[in-house]
Amino acid sequence: MPKKNRYPAVKSKILTLLLVLTLPLFITACTLADLPVVGKFFGGGGPQEGPETVDTGPASLNVWGIWERKEVMDVVVQKYNEAYPDVTINYDDRSVLKPLVDYKERVFKRAADLSGPDVMRVHISWLPTLYPSLEPMPESMMSVDTLRGMFYPVAADNLVFDNRIYGLPAFYDGLVLVYNKDHFAEIGQTEAPTAWEEFRRLALELTLRGEGNRIVRAGAAMGTADNIDFFSDILGMLFSQAKVSLPAEIDAKPAQDALAFYTNFVMEDEVWASDLPEASVAFAQEKVSMIFVPAWNLLDILAARPDLNIGVAPVPQALPDDPASWASFWVDVVPKSSQNTLAAWSYIDFITREEQQKLIYSEASNYRVFGPPYSSMGLKSELSENPYLAPVLDTAAFAQTNELAGRAGNRRQVDAMKEAVNSVLGGRITPEQALATAKPNF
Repeated sequence: MPKKNRYPAVKSKILTLLLVLTLPLFITACTLADLPVVGKFFGGGGPQEGPETVDTGPASLNVWGIWERKEVMDVVVQKYNEAYPDVTINYDDRSVLKPLVDYKERVFKRAADLSGPDVMRVHISWLPTLYPSLEPMPESMMSVDTLRGMFYPVAADNLVFDNRIYGLPAFYDGLVLVYNKDHFAEIGQTEAPTAWEEFRRLALELTLRGEGNRIVRAGAAMGTADNIDFFSDILGMLFSQAKVSLPAEIDAKPAQDALAFYTNFVMEDEVWASDLPEASVAFAQEKVSMIFVPAWNLLDILAARPDLNIGVAPVPQALPDDPASWASFWVDVVPKSSQNTLAAWSYIDFITREEQQKLIYSEASNYRVFGPPYSSMGLKSELSENPYLAPVLDTAAFAQTNELAGRAGNRRQVDAMKEAVNSVLGGRITPEQALATAKPNF
């Protein structure tokens, strides 16, 4: 005879419990990993995978930072040490190394000869060349899918190689349109332009001329290379909107058209000139009505002229249904020379979490008008009311970047593009010839 079930009540309770646990999964299409308590036993763990802390053991980390005050990072390090008391952080602010090309050369040299620190902050545009000298993030800490779900697409596009993560961003930055609201009011304009043709029309209307047709106030800082610090970023943005794949298509027809469009603001429209001050300086002096800068440069303008009636807007688009913008920011990486790679990555993982991003923003805001824009997509709404930073993040979802990023140590590429612009402006060669000459430097 078959044996009777001696525990019918227990079996019934187990079945009931399983139904309670699994029924919501079928209703919501979730998995066991998504459950807040049970999920951790099936690989779950919230938006960032892996445990809150990892067993790094005692370690001493030398960290090269840039663009953030030591006072700000000291607060973050103190919080890190609450979770990792056995790890000592020696934070070295490398912002003193100028020009940035010197810092870039030092980073590449130290990474190549295995004499670097444990953590370096590097520009995102360096990763496609630098990553072979770096230690990838342990897969147990974060998956590529988690990275894509947390940060803007430009991060994964430039930080993932061979399905491994080689860097993480603690903040985001990119080009925005900055304009003088009082100048706009003079011509009855209340909104920022969203399309390039509208931008061009406004640049013409806003330009004021004096004796001999000389520009007294420029409509827009566009068209030159020597007095626009971020000219290469603007061109990179135009190339991105024209769907130019760099470096292969740098001399293709869409790139030629983009370069011609850029230089025509000087050659045809005459809304900007080479004898004007550098763009952000000219804007602070109210000698130009519209400029393109990243958020960090906007801080310099606000510090110089807090009284200016400034508007900030997303960059204009060529194809509104298929937009593209321009990103330029720094990320933290671990060189192969580190003797404490697990501890180094635990530090990077920690400072890039949302809680620490908010802490850095809050602490940095004690020293300037605003802290660094958040790199986490989940924090975008936190800055939705910020008139300076909301426009930065409004275009982050479709931003691109490469070694045309200015003020990032990319001297070879930026100088090649500067020569291309100046050659076209001088009437010496066509955009086609200028870009063909520049191509070997990409």
